[in-house]
Amino acid sequence: MIIKASRITAESTHRHLYRHLMRTDENEEVRIVQGREFALAEAVKDACHAKRRYGLRHVILSPEQATSPEIFQKIVTLYQSEFGADPPLMIVEHQKKRADGQSYDRHWHVVFAETLTNGRSLDSRFTRIRNEKVARFTELAFGQPLTSGKHNDAVIRALEASSNPHMQRAAQDLKQAFWGEEHTPQATFTDKAHQVTKRKAGKSVLPAMRTHLRKRWQEEGRVLLSFIERVAEEGYLIREGDKPDVWLIGQNGGAHLALHRVLNLKKKELVALLSDANRPVPLSPPRLTIKAVKANKPPPIAVPPDYAQKLEALRHRIRPRWKRSECKAELIALPYQNRVRRLENSTLGEILERLLAALIARMLKTLFGLSIEVPPITANEARERISQACAEVASLRQQYVQEHFASPEVQAALKERKLLKQCLVSDNPVTRQAMQEGVWGKAMMSLRGEPRVPVHAVPKLPLLETVSVSSGLAGA
Repeated sequence: MIIKASRITAESTHRHLYRHLMRTDENEEVRIVQGREFALAEAVKDACHAKRRYGLRHVILSPEQATSPEIFQKIVTLYQSEFGADPPLMIVEHQKKRADGQSYDRHWHVVFAETLTNGRSLDSRFTRIRNEKVARFTELAFGQPLTSGKHNDAVIRALEASSNPHMQRAAQDLKQAFWGEEHTPQATFTDKAHQVTKRKAGKSVLPAMRTHLRKRWQEEGRVLLSFIERVAEEGYLIREGDKPDVWLIGQNGGAHLALHRVLNLKKKELVALLSDANRPVPLSPPRLTIKAVKANKPPPIAVPPDYAQKLEALRHRIRPRWKRSECKAELIALPYQNRVRRLENSTLGEILERLLAALIARMLKTLFGLSIEVPPITANEARERISQACAEVASLRQQYVQEHFASPEVQAALKERKLLKQCLVSDNPVTRQAMQEGVWGKAMMSLRGEPRVPVHAVPKLPLLETVSVSSGLAGA
């Protein structure tokens, strides 16, 4: 089960979304399960009246196996309960053949109002993690194949924290299946890239390209050299991407995909494979079901009292000072856009005051050599300063994050956390006994077969000094 959600701004109204829901050129069948266009329009008006930025939430439910209407309604109710949403405004069923030709050919579009009947906004915190939570619980509840998501650990913690006993049992099942998994998968392409290529080519391009390349990869016995030669005959070129250790594959002048994601490999695995391209890659493990998990894997050990504290301490060591979103220049610049808007809405008197201040600063520098920073006069000048300062800050933060994860202390903490998670679901009797006794060192040594080096024994690297955003934008 794949659940994706996007928020539609009130400014863009509902029309574009409604046209997308009613498109018959991309779907073999379009069926309105409930609702009508009028409800979408009214929800947007309510958001505008309440001065809310978002008017609608568009949720796509794509099951891998055939799903009955009764089960589908239960999934919608579960999603509605998770986010505290009002009943859906509209539900539309689409039927079209999936790119892989195997998954269920029907999916549903569910639209909720962002402004609730009580006047509050629909909850939007940790949307992606909670989408995965609903999807994993659905797979467990209805016996569908389990999907390993990017946020497995966060989903397990969220299910454990629930007061619902069914959710807690689901957490134990997911822990048995995915706890300690080293490789968390990522999407081959983003929804934004998917829509951009659809608009350019007039049809869905990236899913078909991914399916075709993966088929060739399997046909060539998962040997990289043979795969490259085969797809080169079809016009596909491989080139190095802008990011380190990222290689792109695509046709000249057309859309492209990250090669390691197409082949379902890590970046480091692909780089190592490039130096030995004749070596076949082992087959990926089959998709898990809850029955297979319980039959082939031991149940997780009852969590000792200090196990969660141990993992939390390691998580604090691993977590960098800056989040990933705080390392992007465009997001760092958002709080400063109000200054740009104030400059755009300036009166003539305010503009003259800024021009006079700039003239006085230049005179003082010419006459007395005093250097005074002059605030921006126009909105365009403010945008340039904000863009430049935020780009510098983003670069420093990205450099810090890279050095943070490359440090010996963090690498040791990552290995220790991975081993601790594996100890909880290990079938090694020595490991299980040590975990039950709370002897962490003995449990981990039994798995890796080497003396344990505590994290605190690794010297900690000094933190990289970073320039604060406010100092770089003081004049903006």
